[in-house]
Amino acid sequence: MSLLTPERLYQLLPAIHRLRDAEQGQPLRALLAVIEEELTALEADTARLYDNWFIETCDEWTVPYIGDLVGARPIRPVPSAGVSMRGWVANTLAYRRRKGTALVLEQLARDVTGWPAVAVEYFQRLATTQHMNHVRRAPQATAGVRDAAGAELAQAYGSAFDAFAHTLEVRNADPRGGRFNISNVGIFLWRLRAQPLGQGAPGEADADFFSARDSGAGFWHMHPAGVDAPLFNIPRTESGGAVTQAAREQHVSAPLRALALHAELERLRAGSAQPAPVFMTQAAPVLRVFARLAGETLPVEVAREGLWICEIPDAVEQALPTPRVAALDVRRGRIAFAAGLNVQQVWLQAAHGSVADIGGGPYDRGDALRAASRSLSQGQATEDDAGGFFDPTVWQAGVTHLLPLGGTGQLFATLRDAVAAWNAQPAGRTGVIVLMDSLSETDAAPLSIHIAEGSRLMIVAGQWPLVPIPGALPGTVGRLPGRFEARDVRAHWHGKLQVLGTAAAGSSNPGALFLNGLLLQGPLQISGPLGQVELAHCSVLPGGSHITVAGDSPRLALRVLASLCAPIAVAGPVTSVSVADSIIGLLDDGAPPAPALHASQAALDLQRASFFGSVHGLTLAASDCIFDAPVTAERRQTGCVRFCYVPPASAVPRRYRCQPQLEIDTRIAALRTAALAAGLPAPTGAQEAALRAEAEATLRPLFSARRYGDPALGQLDERCAVQIRTGAESGAEMGAYEQLRQPQREANLRDALAEYLRLGLSAGLHYAN
Repeated sequence: MSLLTPERLYQLLPAIHRLRDAEQGQPLRALLAVIEEELTALEADTARLYDNWFIETCDEWTVPYIGDLVGARPIRPVPSAGVSMRGWVANTLAYRRRKGTALVLEQLARDVTGWPAVAVEYFQRLATTQHMNHVRRAPQATAGVRDAAGAELAQAYGSAFDAFAHTLEVRNADPRGGRFNISNVGIFLWRLRAQPLGQGAPGEADADFFSARDSGAGFWHMHPAGVDAPLFNIPRTESGGAVTQAAREQHVSAPLRALALHAELERLRAGSAQPAPVFMTQAAPVLRVFARLAGETLPVEVAREGLWICEIPDAVEQALPTPRVAALDVRRGRIAFAAGLNVQQVWLQAAHGSVADIGGGPYDRGDALRAASRSLSQGQATEDDAGGFFDPTVWQAGVTHLLPLGGTGQLFATLRDAVAAWNAQPAGRTGVIVLMDSLSETDAAPLSIHIAEGSRLMIVAGQWPLVPIPGALPGTVGRLPGRFEARDVRAHWHGKLQVLGTAAAGSSNPGALFLNGLLLQGPLQISGPLGQVELAHCSVLPGGSHITVAGDSPRLALRVLASLCAPIAVAGPVTSVSVADSIIGLLDDGAPPAPALHASQAALDLQRASFFGSVHGLTLAASDCIFDAPVTAERRQTGCVRFCYVPPASAVPRRYRCQPQLEIDTRIAALRTAALAAGLPAPTGAQEAALRAEAEATLRPLFSARRYGDPALGQLDERCAVQIRTGAESGAEMGAYEQLRQPQREANLRDALAEYLRLGLSAGLHYAN
């Protein structure tokens, strides 16, 4: 863009012409103003045209054209994984400089799938007869029986880092899964992602931690909900962002390996500097433990040398000997302390695993927050320079367990205090409560949130940083209403939560409540006249924690977005129940089956969701869903079920490309066509019934895990039928993880391997988790 002043064409005229133009009413000035508008547009287009010559700055529509110039094949973009055509085209020349090498195969796999990857050349792991003058010490032809770490490494990660030699396997790598052969290459992919939480140290302004939970059996759960959950490695990024060496354990998002941590801690205790630790580094360890003893104010960090790796049983009969401070079971996420230590509180910084960014988590929830902010402010908020929404009239409070409260009345020590301040606000108010750290808050008494007529409240887990106050003295900072960020925090509330609408029964403008980024452990009860209740990126845990909606809120619109939820029960008529990108119906191990969603007097709008239990609604509109148990719609003359798995014995509206019905119809049509072509009688009813029974038995969803705390919760097993794993409208899997577009990511990699794999080699894809 030009830096010249406005009316630059008019200013170029001699002064005598401008004076004469002024005497005649400035018609020349008006003409030049019109010409200047076109000139400015031409200059902007010229500048944009120059930027479009470069892949880093070009418009999105020009990316395929630049890719065509360098001969880059198109790939399928996956926004949820950061996979784009732009990055693929930008790195094409770098790929081709090292075409055919294992390192470029690793980088290709990461760039086109968004998953950490490891490339294994299997000829290097073959047991071969060697010339005695050129003996290769690796791989080991005979596995060492005393090498427990090596044996564990051979089994972990799908054997991606196996150090032992193997005999020949003649199967082809793709598609039969052969591995140890001269022409085979294995590409290992880690689909689970680590969710790191916590930073800093006690007393620092920006510190954050999450709480361990005392089990009462002699150990603490390293998950605030008190469930067994493995700790995950936080992947280290390779220097420079380019793959210059083969990926190792520290570069992938996988559960922490106990023997690897044990070996590092033993070397630290022995004072050995080599090899340097890769997990428990001084600057960025994969986990930190802080314990508060009786009589102390703040927890103190347990030194790395005081951590011992072992298995912790369900009942600890004997505490650790005195020299050992803490014992860790990273496989189940447990911690126990030495005898004589009266530990009152345990704070942690670590990472747990998940399939995707759904449920309460520390990931960036900015997009969902901005969408909720529009609804919260009813269009009154404006977008600021940071991309957030700012409404200066909003009432806002923060809840912190770590920062000093001060005297401004903006910060509260507990959520109960902040809710009490909100309940005292007049009707028609808009408010936000920011939960500013991840420490657990437990309260035995029910917490009641009042939503008055026309009032709108958001409770969000996030950061509310200090920013310069506009118009104040330089250096003056404060917390401005609306300037908060939904990331890096996962707040945990343990107790009964009641949402009570206080508007009149016939009110045309009942209030609304928005929950974002919370981990709720306890019953959630919704009652009274309400207009909207939205749970976005929340986890409502099982174990007596069902979500119940009373029958006295006919105008209520209940929305569940990108959440993990216990069963939902709606007692009376409501306007609608919407579920998107969520898993509904979580139950504890051993709990009897229960309906995932029961709202027999509500219109159900279900998009890209998985239901662990039956679903019952008045009307049903569903797309890309998995119903694990029969689903029933009372009124089937309206609505539609598209691209879903619908179990037998379901009563739903008209279906479109739903399984297993689509496969049944296809098989029966093929059987009839074959019989007609062969001149045979038409298939009997018994034959068609047998085909139907076979399809119903084989085409059903298989999940890797159903228990909350397992990182693979709701993930479709690899043995699941391909009709379900690719049955969504987009060609991705049905259910809550459709957004991941896993079939498209795998197809991207196979297309790339076809171009960059050396002639004569065959590649097999292996999912490490």
